[in-house]
Amino acid sequence: MAKQSIFNAQMKVRLSQRLVTAQQTPDATPSSSELVRTPKGAQLLKYARKCRGFTQAESAACYGIEERTLRRWENNEYNPRWNDVISLIEDVYLMNITQAIEGVRNNPELIA
Repeated sequence: MAKQSIFNAQMKVRLSQRLVTAQQTPDATPSSSELVRTPKGAQLLKYARKCRGFTQAESAACYGIEERTLRRWENNEYNPRWNDVISLIEDVYLMNITQAIEGVRNNPELIA
């Protein structure tokens, strides 16, 4: 328990130091080594489907789910499991998951 409180105190100090330095340099641009988030499953599914020219009904029938389920996944009403996202992209749309991720990052207008 004591180790936990010491750790929490150290983390608070580190975070406050980062906030102070961030406030001192507001015009700093993010470095290229900064992490880039992976797109959400909804964005990946919509991108891959539109690239292949499938409708939601065709995609859902090929994967064996209801069209409503796929529509909810793509509209981000429900979060699909990652194994469903990967299976749909690789088995139905015949794309590599890394191709879909790069496509979403490079062509955000396609999923709008």
